[in-house]
Amino acid sequence: MGAETDVTAADRRWLSPLPLWTGILAGPMAWALDLTTSYAAVKPVCQTHSDGMLHLIALGCLAMVMGGAAISWFAFQRTAGDLPTDGGQPRQRARFMAVLGMTSSALFAVQILAGAIPPWVIDACQ
Repeated sequence: MGAETDVTAADRRWLSPLPLWTGILAGPMAWALDLTTSYAAVKPVCQTHSDGMLHLIALGCLAMVMGGAAISWFAFQRTAGDLPTDGGQPRQRARFMAVLGMTSSALFAVQILAGAIPPWVIDACQ
């Protein structure tokens, strides 16, 4: 009960719904952005014969995922280390959402990296 009453203004900022949902949704949004912009960029890449744009898109989306992971990490650090992730208290829900955000970011980072491999191996214009 003591951990619930020791909430600072910084804790409230990091444990509010906006950063928690940002951490969870950054990965799927970055992957969707990577997928759609990569497909849309194929025609300009073929016209200029430079596939650097595809690599920049993947790097930008990875940066977006890492930003979401960082937000989730900061929120995770604000929750007490001994709290379970399945409780009904706000800090326990925040801890669960922070763990979910870090996990989601890791999985979508792997997906973006997997999607970035083919432009290195296969010509996008074939």
